Amino acid sequence: MSEGVSPARIRAGNIDRERVIEVLRSAVEDGRLDISEFEERADRVYRARTLGDLPAITEDLLPPEHQPIRLESEPVAAVFSNAGRSGRWVVPDRLPVIALFGTAELDLRDSLLLRKHSTVHASALFGRIHVVVPEGVEVRVRGWGFLGRRTTTVRRSRWNDPPVLEFEGFSMFGSLTVRAPRARRSWLPRRRRRKELG
Repeated sequence: MSEGVSPARIRAGNIDRERVIEVLRSAVEDGRLDISEFEERADRVYRARTLGDLPAITEDLLPPEHQPIRLESEPVAAVFSNAGRSGRWVVPDRLPVIALFGTAELDLRDSLLLRKHSTVHASALFGRIHVVVPEGVEVRVRGWGFLGRRTTTVRRSRWNDPPVLEFEGFSMFGSLTVRAPRARRSWLPRRRRRKELG
């Protein structure tokens, strides 16, 4: 993808459209939209060519932080507060994140990466940065720390040519933690029965 492309110009996919349709369905169920409004907006969803065509369809139904498609490009800053980004959002090739006496939380599981190699400039000063990454990505944590820590529990990707998420910056009296989604357990506890001896 070429340098400087706007997230709004990225082509919309079926998963993007379905997220918007789900919001419209919920709005019909709780009476915020009638059937005719739903049909008109749904038609706009299925005619949408780019991500930029989608946010306006639900902007009056949910607050900005809960929108099904988020196109913010500004840095994530938790300054004496908490801040975060999650859901379906576009990750630029370079994303500044700062936690100053606050906590910043990034959930990248449903995000769209603009490039094969993305860099997150994550700096924590008396703050914390928590990041959840999707499965299959390669995570590289760099930078420096002074009475702080920068750690990851993400295992090496099994893919041949995985997308790379590189974390730079510093941790001074603060922390950066990067983890993968928790694996679901598919087993059930076994009950052991004692055999009765006759």
